[in-house]
Amino acid sequence: MSLRTARTLAIAYHLAMAFFVTWPGMIPFARIRPLVLGLPFSMAWIAGWIVGSVVVLVLLDRVERAHRDGGDG
Repeated sequence: MSLRTARTLAIAYHLAMAFFVTWPGMIPFARIRPLVLGLPFSMAWIAGWIVGSVVVLVLLDRVERAHRDGGDG
């Protein structure tokens, strides 16, 4: 994957995250039931986006490290 594509996808994910954890993107998911791992659904929804953000940033770091070490950048 190219460095530009990886950065664009990471930015797109974080923009989507910003929308879906704030108003009005949170409205369809702002409920208490069902409980997910003991958390209200709305809290689990936000936690899922945060975990996804960590995954995206780790993958972006791997792509950037490969380009930096390989001299492709």
